[in-house]
Amino acid sequence: MSQREKVLKALQRGHKLTPLDALNRGMGLRLGGHIYALRKAGHDIRSELVQKGDARVSKYWLHQT
Repeated sequence: MSQREKVLKALQRGHKLTPLDALNRGMGLRLGGHIYALRKAGHDIRSELVQKGDARVSKYWLHQT
């Protein structure tokens, strides 16, 4: 299973992912790139900036209708 497929499966299961979450789950360092490609493929992925210590990072989730 590719890293992009792992990202999509996690989002479909209702997980919210940050880049560190993705790295820890074996999805690699390019979460933003995977999200971009999945959005282009038609997936309704939402995001927000969250504070993690001194840094602000994006958190992504799949919008469920």
